[in-house]
Amino acid sequence: MPEKIKPRKSVRYYFMVIWVPLVIITLLAIALLINSNVAARTVIAHAEQRAQVQAALMLLETSLGDIRGDALYLATLSSLTPTPSNLAPQLADNAHALKSFLQFNPQYDQLRLLDPQGLERVRVERRNNQIVTKPSDQLQNKSARYYVESGLQLHPGQLYFSPFDLNIEHGEIERPLNPTIRVATPVADEQDKTAGLLVMNYRGDNLLDALAALDSPRTGQLWLINQNGYWLKGPATEKEWGFMLSEHRQHSLTNEKATLWSKIIQGESIGQLLDADDHYAFAPLDLTPADSPEFEQALGRLYVVSYLSSTQLDELTGPLKKGLWQAGALIVLLSVGLAYLLARSIAQRWHTESSLQDSEAKFRAMIEAAPDAIIITDTNGTIVLLNEQAIRLFEYTQQELLGQKVEVLLPEELRKGHIQHRQGYVSAPRPRLMGSGLRLQAKRKDGSELPVEVSLSPIRTPSETLVFCAIRDVTERRETEDKIKQLNNGLTAQNTELQVVNRELEAFSYSVSHDLRAPLRAIDGFSQILSSSLSGRLDEQEADYFNRIRKAAQKMSKLIDDLLLLARVSRADVLSTEVNLSNLATAAVQNLRELQPEREIDIQIQSNICVEGDLALLQVTVQNLIGNAWKFTGKTEHPQIQVGTEMQGDDEVIFVRDNGAGFDMNYADKLFIPFQRLHSGNDFPGSGVGLATIERIMAKLNGRIWAESAPGQGATFFLKLKLVKGRP
Repeated sequence: MPEKIKPRKSVRYYFMVIWVPLVIITLLAIALLINSNVAARTVIAHAEQRAQVQAALMLLETSLGDIRGDALYLATLSSLTPTPSNLAPQLADNAHALKSFLQFNPQYDQLRLLDPQGLERVRVERRNNQIVTKPSDQLQNKSARYYVESGLQLHPGQLYFSPFDLNIEHGEIERPLNPTIRVATPVADEQDKTAGLLVMNYRGDNLLDALAALDSPRTGQLWLINQNGYWLKGPATEKEWGFMLSEHRQHSLTNEKATLWSKIIQGESIGQLLDADDHYAFAPLDLTPADSPEFEQALGRLYVVSYLSSTQLDELTGPLKKGLWQAGALIVLLSVGLAYLLARSIAQRWHTESSLQDSEAKFRAMIEAAPDAIIITDTNGTIVLLNEQAIRLFEYTQQELLGQKVEVLLPEELRKGHIQHRQGYVSAPRPRLMGSGLRLQAKRKDGSELPVEVSLSPIRTPSETLVFCAIRDVTERRETEDKIKQLNNGLTAQNTELQVVNRELEAFSYSVSHDLRAPLRAIDGFSQILSSSLSGRLDEQEADYFNRIRKAAQKMSKLIDDLLLLARVSRADVLSTEVNLSNLATAAVQNLRELQPEREIDIQIQSNICVEGDLALLQVTVQNLIGNAWKFTGKTEHPQIQVGTEMQGDDEVIFVRDNGAGFDMNYADKLFIPFQRLHSGNDFPGSGVGLATIERIMAKLNGRIWAESAPGQGATFFLKLKLVKGRP
């Protein structure tokens, strides 16, 4: 006999055992997901920073390459070559050429042509959005300027780039600030000797604006830093041009971010650094032409830095963290209900198993306690159980009788006839006396016979039917009758218990329907009364709270209705009849139009779709499918619903089709699971029970339901039922 199981723990205990680990696992999973996603986003941010730095390097190289090409182009124009003879026309041609070039190249502020002594011969510049040529009496001697001295040291074809600094006019920094790069290249005469110097002032704002266009909250802010660690483009304007503006002198990378500056000047390629939770990517750019002499003052090396603050990175990952924590909170809340249901189910199962084992133990005890011989057989007459009295009565051991046919206990001449009587009893089993009015004989192991009286009773189990045989000596009739009466009373008690269980199930359904809905109605009603009585004294948020309370109560009431419907469908008996689905669909549409008369929707219902099934269950099915199609076309501009039949292979199936929101077929396996929804409750309210109810109805009707859909392209639900043909 198996060991008896007793429920030793309460529902609360099982709830905590299930819910606490579930919450811990959920929180750990959310934390791991957040960490992994933050790490992945950080890796992506680093990659994007490197790409941003590479884009900036390419931009700088391309821009300076264009400057180099423009300078060499102008230097090689024959009209720019001054000659001693006919100087005035020649200079006029030079001025015209430079003016034309400046007109079509707004990135330059000033173009000058100097003679070998550093005297300006032609000066064309941009003033107040106008291109002007300086009169000859305003031309200056620039021989002392460092960029002129450096340019005159070059050979034709070589270029000199000045440091990237602010333009100075008449000894003062030009206001507003005018970032400038000066480019100088010799102008050759016909013998390829230096005949002058071309000087171009490049507007650095163009370059800085192009770098600023690469700034992004995802990749960070670009900095441009000169070889001395000063910002040319920095985190703020008050930190830029510190090497020229005395009020900004203290602002430099060497002073404010020494660790970063040390890392930058050591690298020859793109590098990265994490400093105080801020992320940096940087790379050097050497802009001195390889064939140019080394000058004390030159453009030299610049550094491009991408700066992504920890705050920016947090802003990038913040929505993800928030979404994951919200999902975790929802899972924890849902797990409360799930854990409670499981805990109650486990406690009930323990109780049920204990009761069943108690019943089995009592049944075995009753058999063993019976003064009569008890033999239990299957429908083929094979002995499966016997008590000690049977062993004593027939003088066999238990092992000798188990598995034997019951005819082994009968005299030889009665066995053949008994087989026929046994088969007749199995076809219509009922409790009765065997051979009523006849003298029955049994046979012991030693061959001796004895008069017996045999009572037969069927025992029905979920897996099979057994035959209970009570065998007694006629001399013990009265005592035997009392024992049989007790046994019958026990069977009656079990039957009564089954009836009590059924009544308890009905009472539970009533409790769910009535006792749970009553407080919900009270919540809804009192909320409405309070909202109305306080009208005018509530602010918008307080009024919204009352509306939320009412909506939540109404949603809970609807969920209870759906759950009860699901339970009733599972237990409902099927009354098969001919049902006109077209009429059911028309009635369902009419109800919906009465509820929402303002909706304009194209409904097409094929006439006389008749099937064989249960009217009530099919009405639930049609109302749910039409209701879903009505709901999910609520945001469609020209909604349509079709009900009809079509052929799929050799089968004619019924369909309900709409052009509404649709769904992703990758999640189709969740359609018919209770409480599983493929759309947000804010967009399309519902309980997630309707399709699960339909699937159970189809199972009871030996039918099938499936769906086809695509997001934004509507959905089609198919029903496979037994169609009735030949109706007008």
